[in-house]
Amino acid sequence: MFKIGTLLLPAMLSLAVLPGASIAASLKPGAQLATGTISFPSGFMPSVKSFGAIGDGKHDDTAAIQAALSQGRPSATGDYFSKPKGLYFPPGVYLVHDTLKWNGCCVTLQGAGPGATTIRLAPKSAGFGNGASPKPLILTPEGEESFHQEIWDLKLEIGAGNPGATALNYVSNNMGSVSDVSIVSDDGQGYDGIDLTRQYAGPLMIRNTEIQGFERGIDTANSEYSSTLENITLTGQNVVGINNVRQTIEIHNLSSVNSVPALINTSGFVVLLDATLTGGSAGRYAMQTNSAMYLRDISVGGYGATLLDTSVKPALKKTGSIGEHLVGASQNLTGKTSGTSLNLNIEETPVYTGSNLDSAPVIAKSFGDMSGLLPAFSKGKSMVYFPFGSYFSKNEVEVVVPDTVTRIVGFSSVVFGNSEGYNGGSIRFVISSNSTTPLIVEQITGVKIDHRGSRPVVIKDSELSYTTVPGAGNLYVDDVMIKTELSVQPNQHVWARQLDDEIDGEKIENKGGSLWILGMKTENSDVVIDTTDGGKTELLGGLIYPAHPVPSTDVAFRSEDSQVSYMYSESVYCKGCGYPTQVEEIRDGLTYKITSAASSAYRMPLFVGFQ
Repeated sequence: MFKIGTLLLPAMLSLAVLPGASIAASLKPGAQLATGTISFPSGFMPSVKSFGAIGDGKHDDTAAIQAALSQGRPSATGDYFSKPKGLYFPPGVYLVHDTLKWNGCCVTLQGAGPGATTIRLAPKSAGFGNGASPKPLILTPEGEESFHQEIWDLKLEIGAGNPGATALNYVSNNMGSVSDVSIVSDDGQGYDGIDLTRQYAGPLMIRNTEIQGFERGIDTANSEYSSTLENITLTGQNVVGINNVRQTIEIHNLSSVNSVPALINTSGFVVLLDATLTGGSAGRYAMQTNSAMYLRDISVGGYGATLLDTSVKPALKKTGSIGEHLVGASQNLTGKTSGTSLNLNIEETPVYTGSNLDSAPVIAKSFGDMSGLLPAFSKGKSMVYFPFGSYFSKNEVEVVVPDTVTRIVGFSSVVFGNSEGYNGGSIRFVISSNSTTPLIVEQITGVKIDHRGSRPVVIKDSELSYTTVPGAGNLYVDDVMIKTELSVQPNQHVWARQLDDEIDGEKIENKGGSLWILGMKTENSDVVIDTTDGGKTELLGGLIYPAHPVPSTDVAFRSEDSQVSYMYSESVYCKGCGYPTQVEEIRDGLTYKITSAASSAYRMPLFVGFQ
């Protein structure tokens, strides 16, 4: 699934009301949704109201919204990568009576905030009344090329009397996110809040999202690909909060208030960090599993027991809070390890604290015109933005980002280069200063980031190239597809959430820095992560999918005199398409290996390589 695509990152509020801002300073349980209205620059993205949508909660907006989604996309098999679609839903309630769907990749539904924009399924809508035949309010296209499908800053509401309704049946590949979204069933009924059970969901991210009601809050299935969930609130489900079947999922900061189990894991692999599971009844378990699971910092209230583990006989029951617990066998090679994960410090991703209106647009008078790029960075504005669209630069244009700019946002735009142009064309953002104020680059595809100074950099919802030099500052990655090897420099700290890297070659080299990853997906062979020079690497879940035959000399994870811990799954569907060596550890000049059958899938509940 290697392809350049577009993606959207949360637009930030004017004034000081930022989606997710309240979790930036300190971790609070679950989602922290803003109640204000997001202000955007005029004309930043096409509005559904230009297609006739009214948004008054009374008129039927189904046809108008569907016309906006269908415009220019007649074929379900068409390649629309070069023509991304962005639709803005201004404040209002958009009443619909049928499923909203579209063809092709790269579609963004951008609201004005979950307290301002609502897409509402009318009560007792035709076709949504049968739980045995569920029907979605929003349906994204099938995978594997359903790239960069974005649902942002809005509320999905299911009116009463729709027991067969699913709010969102979601597939996105390589990257794509549901972010700052409230999903509510008015009468508590409904099939799924978010349905991830179609082939092939992921890799994707769901963050700062709350789900109220439905049979299941989040429902997953299938081994491919993976889902990363962060800052999630689940309340009032009727069967289970999260139902995971076979998939590898990673969850950080979950709040569940339910009488039913918060999580059921069937033949899948779950990594769960920082969870508060309350509201349970004495006769129920907070969590149930029959396969691999890693738990850390779990608090429980109301349930008869915290965990029922049927992967062993007799079944294991755990009660009370859990500091750290592994379902499955940990592995090590030196015999001098603690049997626990590395447990690196987790830092929250910084957010933009300026105003969207304190901004300068990149004006392109025509496709290929980049004359407006550099002037936008010289206006002293805190935000430089690309109005939604497709951009082209045959020759590479280098921009040294000034300290005055704290956010570069593409609003789901894509920037194309040209192999015949200088350095492949496109735009290179150079961060060379030592400012302590993070630079946030988001919602843009096709650009390059050259990280030279100690200024922290945040990359969100983007597909791009990233390079570093010694002395580069800290890096935060949220839902990103990276098109180059990620080099972690000595003393650099990296926090990555939902990282996709499908280059043909070594994916990550940690040369003495600190690397924390929550959810990673790779394709192609060569080393996934190589940690040297005393570096620290903690991989918390992900899917390794070579997809093609792997050379017999290849190693998935390598470390030398460093500290590492890994949790992951590997998918293998052809002869020799798996890694023959899963882990290689070199310590004090001696080499140790964990090997596996290269034609069979592999799962690593936990590898520990530190002393």
